[in-house]
Amino acid sequence: MSKGISSKNTRCACGSGKKYRHCCQGKPSMVVSPTSSLLTQAVLQTFQQTQKSETSKKIHESLKRRQLAEKAKKIFRERDEREREFVAQYGHARPPLAIKAFGDKMMVAIGGGLYQQTREGIYTFLDAIHDHALHFFGEPMLEAEERKPLNERHPALQWMAAYVENHNKVIASDNVGLKTSQIGAGAAWYRFAYDLYTIRDNAKLEAELKRRLINADEFQGARHELWVAALSVAAGFTLEFEDESNNSTKHPEFVGTNKFSGIRIAVEAKSRRRKSAYGYMGGKDIQPGEIVDIRQLVVDAFTKKNDLPLYVFVDVNLPSADTETYQRWLDEIDQTMADLAQEGYADPAPANVVFFSNDPSHYLRDEQIGKPQDCLWIKPFEATNPATPHPEINDVASLYMNAWRQRAVPPIDFPNLD
Repeated sequence: MSKGISSKNTRCACGSGKKYRHCCQGKPSMVVSPTSSLLTQAVLQTFQQTQKSETSKKIHESLKRRQLAEKAKKIFRERDEREREFVAQYGHARPPLAIKAFGDKMMVAIGGGLYQQTREGIYTFLDAIHDHALHFFGEPMLEAEERKPLNERHPALQWMAAYVENHNKVIASDNVGLKTSQIGAGAAWYRFAYDLYTIRDNAKLEAELKRRLINADEFQGARHELWVAALSVAAGFTLEFEDESNNSTKHPEFVGTNKFSGIRIAVEAKSRRRKSAYGYMGGKDIQPGEIVDIRQLVVDAFTKKNDLPLYVFVDVNLPSADTETYQRWLDEIDQTMADLAQEGYADPAPANVVFFSNDPSHYLRDEQIGKPQDCLWIKPFEATNPATPHPEINDVASLYMNAWRQRAVPPIDFPNLD
């Protein structure tokens, strides 16, 4: 034991001067010599203060972490709520993703690529899908089409050109009524651009479908197939396109798998060709709208071979119409389906549901739209006794009808999900 410290003369550290064994009676304290007690007390005081400081720091850090965690939870809850609101309004297609980069320019994520804003000024979601659709066609094709007279161009590029011309007139005009109007070409172009974006961002756009969309002669059928595919995405289905090069059997356009229930369905798309619509100059020499005439399309769809519930979408491709004409069309469709049932196509029915739909906007290319007769419409026929039973988990017809309402108008702006 070192000099000055022994079990006999050791004093209590409390400062009383008494020997340790007669004072604190073995209470825990540091044993020191009288010559070092003041220094020791100072060290003890500093040590205790340091301990208090460290404890306070840890408590503060713990509170800060807790506050950050609560803030993060709130941010995620609010973001989830905004995403749910987007899905409720626009269906299960992924919300548009965009950030500001390079100053005020937007970068938009579509599919596996990033697209940068090139024009100046405010950049909306409509601007983004417009630019993406132009990129889809490619600059060489755009330049080649611009050299043609308007009525000889690709149908979609006719819509685009007519819309841009009208838009420029609106910008240059002081006519408030004109500024608030829209023409058929604008609706047709933006619905096409929205469907194209939805498939590129949510499903693999097959090379064969892209080829048919770019080919003016095949555009009408491919355009309808694109619409059905985008509608299926909004209804909650992931898509598996069939091999179009396989001509050994008649197969549907694609198979859809519901993301929530796992049910699988087969989907077939048919579009009625009419003289002068979509640039088609063949067919019967009658005015579009005189008759619906969709019997053969339905029969052809019934021949598709598959072991899954079949959902058929028929584009009737009719112009806008007054209430009397519209009712006449519905009556003809009803009679056609009744006739097919009498001929044995109902017991059992090859398709679970047949949807008849119409978008007249391409007939109104240069005309202002917004009247009741210009609206979209859809009419489903659900089989009572389908060859393949209806899926038990989901009411697929309701999923599609809800998605149809959600897809009527694309978002104008990017959703605020930050």
